[in-house]
This record gives sequence, structure tokens and C-alpha cells, in this order.
Amino acid sequence: MKNLILSTIIILSTPVLYADTEVPRLVVTGIIPGSAAQQAGIREGDIVLEYNGKPTHTPNQILTLEAVVEKESVDVVILRDNKNISYKLPKGQMGVYLKELLPDIKYKKDAVILRGIPKLDWSTGKYCSFHASLEIIAQHLGIEKDYLYISGVSGTVFRLQFHENWCPSSPDPGCGYRADEVAFDALGLKYHTKYVPKDDTAGQKAFLKEIMDSIDEGMPIMAVELIDVPEWGIITGYQSGGEELICRTYFDRRDGYDIADKFPWLVYFIDGKGDMPRDLENHMRSFAVAFENLTTESYGLYRSGIAAFDCWLNRLQTDDFETMDNDGFMTACQANAWIYERLIEDRTLAVEYLKKIKSTFPELSDKLNELAGIYQKEVEILKPAQEVVIYNFTLKDRGDWSDRMRREEVIRLTEAREQEIKALKIWRDIVP
Repeated sequence: MKNLILSTIIILSTPVLYADTEVPRLVVTGIIPGSAAQQAGIREGDIVLEYNGKPTHTPNQILTLEAVVEKESVDVVILRDNKNISYKLPKGQMGVYLKELLPDIKYKKDAVILRGIPKLDWSTGKYCSFHASLEIIAQHLGIEKDYLYISGVSGTVFRLQFHENWCPSSPDPGCGYRADEVAFDALGLKYHTKYVPKDDTAGQKAFLKEIMDSIDEGMPIMAVELIDVPEWGIITGYQSGGEELICRTYFDRRDGYDIADKFPWLVYFIDGKGDMPRDLENHMRSFAVAFENLTTESYGLYRSGIAAFDCWLNRLQTDDFETMDNDGFMTACQANAWIYERLIEDRTLAVEYLKKIKSTFPELSDKLNELAGIYQKEVEILKPAQEVVIYNFTLKDRGDWSDRMRREEVIRLTEAREQEIKALKIWRDIVP
């Protein structure tokens, strides 16, 4: 079959060794099951040196090179155990999670660092950076609740939001319906948020002092857009009098902590632990959130539940993507792909969450089992995502996000909406 070649492996005699410099390494942090990379034998921890004869140091370089390959196969050179190994792979996506890594930080004398904060990484399968960061904060404070629990009790696994103007923020727990507040309450955490606009220099000075005070007291901080894009991460320290914030994010470029390249504009300060509700109460609240989100038309500019499906479908069918300006097109492309993938991820977690907790509710076990089946069916309808959505940063030209893909997406989302209507009927029986 075409492109079903595994690989040709060649051990090269002269390895490329990395000195202690700021030259980045492009490290494989995860392998997609069944991918060309897995079949070839590429492993986690391998360092990608070349793709199709070109040196590579960043994921964006790989994406650019993948897009212009004309042959049916490419040579990929990796470094493993101080040996260079060449693989011949079919053209197209390799099927690996890549991270650009720099040497670990050499801390300055005044550095204040909170040790032991685990990594954040896409390869964990935790696509909601907010809940993944909150999980780490909670466990740092001795609250043994995991990502699935937080995603479930907050109701996020049952939620769909669609911003009227194609915004990638639609799935964020702090946007629209305040699933962030539900999550913090479910963990018994006391907190306060602080927002300072990027251009408010005076406000940032006081903001930084509060961040440093929290670190001095041993409390990490959840913050947005520390590195690269507006995803959530954790401030774990500072140095140079606060000029450099030390952090964990999904976009870290080092094995250890990284240095933020941006100053955050929104953070969650943890004020301490209170009384955590019983699991039973948290689960019951998640049922109420599921019902509310399905039946509420909007939270501000974010359409919710069934209305979110309707708005999304309408935009896919009526927007003139041919004449849309480039910025608008790229935003729509990104938002569409992210919301779609998060819908799959959230409903997959919904199935797992419902199956895990159904024994807690013997009288509701059959209904919860039926809901799990409905959400599983929805996931099966929506997969595989790559057939109908594409991210803006992988486009060779605008035609790659084609009318055909959007038509197929409309068919799938319409069928997914039908599953949500079925789920709503059951939620009506469960929620008083």
C-alpha cells in the first residue's frame, strides 16, 4: 500500500554533540500510536537533527519543511545515545510530539525557586492547560485529585461553547460559563484572580510584587501566556529581582524549568485551602452544570450547548471563506480546529468520568451508563479530526481548509448535535 513503508535505518559515523550552549535541541516527547515514526522505531527522547537534508531546531521548521516535500519519502536524522541515525519515512506528518529544548537554566544568586513542580506537556494527553495546571497546584498542596476529576466535577467534559466571532478561547474554563470557579470550589481552594492589561506598566509593577510575594511564601501561581501563546502555565520562581519569571508551560524549551518570555496579564493567586466538598456533592454539581450548559443559549458572546452547535454550524455554512480577509480566515481556521479537537477530548473524558463515578450512584447507574454510551457515539462520529479540520500553522495555502472538509464537518457536527439532544433528555431526568 502507498506510504506504508516503515523505514530504512542507517547508523552514521560522526555524531553531532550539543555543547552547553543556547542552541536548541528538537526533542521527541511523545509518539502517536500507529504513526510512521512509531513504525520506524523513533523513540521518546530522540533529538531530531535534520529533516529532508535540512537542519532543524524548532517544531515550526519541521512544519515548514513537511509542507514543501515533493518526494514520496524523506530522510530524518536523529541523535540517540551520541549516535546519529537516519530514518527514511513517508512524506507527511511524522506522528511525533516535538519540543524545542535549551540547556537547563543556570540560576542566578538571587533566584527564588519552588522545586518539584512537574512538567506540563501535550504528550500527556491533557489538552486543557487550565485543568492540567490546576491539577499540579492542587497536588502540590496535598490535594490528591487528578485531571479527570477536575475536568469532570467542573462540568467541562460536558460543555461546548462557541464564540460568535470565531475565538480559540471558546473551550477555556474561564471564558463564558465560569467552569474555573466550579473547579476551584470543588477542590476547596481559596483564590483570587488579577488582571493587568499588557500596556499598564504601572499596574505591572504592583502585579510583579504580588507574584514575588507569593513565591516567597512558597505558593506557585497559575498564569496565562508566559511563553509563546495564551495557554495556562505555572510560575515557579523568579530571579534578577523579578525581571525573569521561572515557569512551567506547555511550550517550555528546557528539560527543567524555563524562563518566561512574556509577562502574564491574568493570574490566579492561591490564598490557601478551605473545606473541600464531598465527592458526591461535586459529582452532583457536575450534573447540574451539564444540564445548565446544554440549555443556556449564551454566556456573554459565547454560545453554549445546543445553541453553540447551531451557531458553529451556521458560521461554517454561511461565512464566505473565499473572500474573508487573511487574518479573519486564519483565526477561524485555528478556532475551528481547536474547538473541534477539544470537543472530542472533552467527550472522551466524559465517557471515562461517567464510567468511573456511576457506582457512586446506584439509582442512576443505568442512566449514567446510557449517557456514557451517547458520548462515546459522539466521539466516534467526530473522529478522526484530521479529515475535517486543519490548523492555520500547517496550511500551505488557504485551499487546504477546503469546502469539502467544511461540508463533511457540518455533517459530523449535525450528527453530534443529535447525540447531545439524546443526552439532554437523560439529563432532564437526572437533574432536579
